[in-house]
Amino acid sequence: MTISVLLAFLFGFIISFLLSLFTFFIIKRYDENRYKKDSAIIKLHKEIEVRRQLNIKIIEILNRPVSVLDKNFVDPREDVKVAFADYNYLKNFTSLHNLYMPVYFMDQFFKNLSNHLAIFEDQDDLKNGGYIFRDSRRIFEDFSIVITSEMESKKKELKSLKNIYPEILRKQNFDL
Repeated sequence: MTISVLLAFLFGFIISFLLSLFTFFIIKRYDENRYKKDSAIIKLHKEIEVRRQLNIKIIEILNRPVSVLDKNFVDPREDVKVAFADYNYLKNFTSLHNLYMPVYFMDQFFKNLSNHLAIFEDQDDLKNGGYIFRDSRRIFEDFSIVITSEMESKKKELKSLKNIYPEILRKQNFDL
């Protein structure tokens, strides 16, 4: 009788150990998948927010009124005057948030702008209070449109990502 009780106790112990081990692995896999999904969602939120902030700054630069003193240098329909602080903001913003925005995207924008930079004497630049880009309004407007379209595509991706199960997310091999 004692051996059968001992065997029953041993058998019960092994079964409970295997069940707890199985439960532990299921919970660990669920937490890992949930973490991957949450990380992908957070990354998409940051990408959308970075693009939104950049678009706000571009629109602010485009909508800035031209003063009477600048009318000699700037044609408001074709040219864009970017203050030194705004230009530095754009450069620093892109370097700070390069994880959430493609580098080639911003490099192409600044390369297009550099081709339209009006060159003045240093005193004239200081009087102007910024850089003047000739015939570059279309570049800024197109860039704003591209940013907006990318934001919309990221929002669609985010909406689809919120509606999938973590196992599907794992099969899609999202690199986080």
